[in-house]
Amino acid sequence: MNLRARLRVARAYATIRAMLFRSLGLISALALAACATPAPIPTPPLAPQTPQTILIANPTRAPAKDENERAPLPPENRALDFFQQRVTNLYDLAQLPVLENSLTTQFTSRNWVSLEHFFDYFVDDGNFFGANYGWIDEAGARQSYRIVTGYDGAREYEIVPRTLGPGAIERMWFAYQQHQSLNNPQDKSQDAEWNNWGNLGALGNVRFYFDDEPTPRLDFGIKELFVGKFPFPAPLAAFYATANGGNINYIPIPFQKSIRVTTTGRPRLMQIQVKRFPDSNLNLATTALTSARAPTAPTVRSYTPTLSLSNQTAINDAARAWQNCAAKIPGDYQTYSLAIPHNATGAIDLISPATISSLRVRVPRGMEDSVWMMIFWDGENDPALSAPLRGLFGTAERLLPYRALPLGITQTDQEIIFYNNFPMPFQTARLAFINDRAETLPLAIDLATRETILGAESSRLRAFYGARRMLRRTDDQDDYPIVDVTGTGKYVGAILNAYDLDRAALNGSLDPHWRFPYLESNLDVWVDGRLALPGTGIEDDFNSSYYYVFAGTPGYKTTFCLSGLTLMDYNTNTEPSSQYRFYLNDAPEFRERLRVTAQHGNKGNNLSLTYSSTAFWYQMR
Repeated sequence: MNLRARLRVARAYATIRAMLFRSLGLISALALAACATPAPIPTPPLAPQTPQTILIANPTRAPAKDENERAPLPPENRALDFFQQRVTNLYDLAQLPVLENSLTTQFTSRNWVSLEHFFDYFVDDGNFFGANYGWIDEAGARQSYRIVTGYDGAREYEIVPRTLGPGAIERMWFAYQQHQSLNNPQDKSQDAEWNNWGNLGALGNVRFYFDDEPTPRLDFGIKELFVGKFPFPAPLAAFYATANGGNINYIPIPFQKSIRVTTTGRPRLMQIQVKRFPDSNLNLATTALTSARAPTAPTVRSYTPTLSLSNQTAINDAARAWQNCAAKIPGDYQTYSLAIPHNATGAIDLISPATISSLRVRVPRGMEDSVWMMIFWDGENDPALSAPLRGLFGTAERLLPYRALPLGITQTDQEIIFYNNFPMPFQTARLAFINDRAETLPLAIDLATRETILGAESSRLRAFYGARRMLRRTDDQDDYPIVDVTGTGKYVGAILNAYDLDRAALNGSLDPHWRFPYLESNLDVWVDGRLALPGTGIEDDFNSSYYYVFAGTPGYKTTFCLSGLTLMDYNTNTEPSSQYRFYLNDAPEFRERLRVTAQHGNKGNNLSLTYSSTAFWYQMR
């Protein structure tokens, strides 16, 4: 589309949006005016008519279904210790909107120099401690890893340098080698160690040194972190063959004074996410805004192998919830029915302060396209969430059902169900649906609401949907912007889609066997100008590895509770893919600015392709 045509579409969209706001009686001003995010590609223009609005009265609060579904108590009244609270957060999302005033650092195998993204792993010892690798500290400076002598005289690779507490390791991800690859001298697919583990056992032991103790409190084979046995049960922990190539563990490992983690063998690919929390002796970037709104956290005590009965129960409850990716939903659903004519808008008004604990939009099968959904908070003129219906819950370009904890798409013989379990606090709310179909659109919207918990009163869920054609270039500039927003809040995830790949790469031709080369790109999360979560490859950043190594293989899963692959089409040279990743305890907080980007190439940004995405975050009013 040329510039003149784009302007015509943009003007038409702006005119219709203005009419929509006037007809809905919206007041106040800007929700995202301070955002630096580029405007999304507009929807096809609607007919220039005043949309019909259907208003629904504010519901009364539904009673809890049973004791297990009751809303949790405010933080200051809880009897949960820190570890139990963090584990509970893995399926009870009630605390997600609350800011913790934390700082996040991710320790990775990122190569900071080479344009060739393939080399985001430790090839040898020289790479491990060399200047081309290392981690980004809290001041934004790059530091080098060390090889040290362990308590028993063994050689140790320090993968988490001494980090002051209180804090917690919230996520650990490793990959080692690929069981079946053109780069391997022989096929290892029949070797159980390679096929199940990607040879991870060659990494040796992992050792956790707490609170400057001279000996590690935890010291065991690296596979014990991921095999799925208590205290790291499946599916909270998963390994190569069960996690589409990744070795992933979400059980929190808290530390009170300090933490240091080493391995006895050299790692290859890794991402270890560490959070630090407020303490009177720590120089965290506390502001009046964040400190006033963050409730007092429980005392952080360092992890111990001897877990209390309540902690064991919390782990088992979380593991049980993850079996079906079933988030805890307080309260009962109330259903609102809309019948929206062609080129009209239907809306639901909620006029009393509350929190939406779960939202379901039910659409007859085959009628989910050409529908745009928006959510407005607190009478604002601009929507906080706005996207094609499919794009606000999954992939905009096509229907790709999946089940995750906070978000997903399921289906029955009669209908498609789009659900959102992110807690959504509000003073007032309006859910609006624009029907661009040539027929009347029947919708059923199920809402579960609850009282807003302490600390979440000013936190608002927001989403940005966008798409852009990325053009190849020889350097590594001009990454795809998933979101770029100013303010204070917490990033909780994204859906990323890639399609229309042009395989005519710069910086060297592509081997015809090399499919989906753009997966070598990195997804980076910048917090307040610092690269807090550096990526090592798109599939790594979405908890898998080696080009989603088991995708398309019968008997292997590709979708999980917090991350997954919903599309990887080998039948076309345009090589489309769709993936999602959500953050709970590992959600990074920002005080001034959040920026999330994706590269588009295997050697610099040398590939042309189209990205679309939907990012989700909480932002303080």
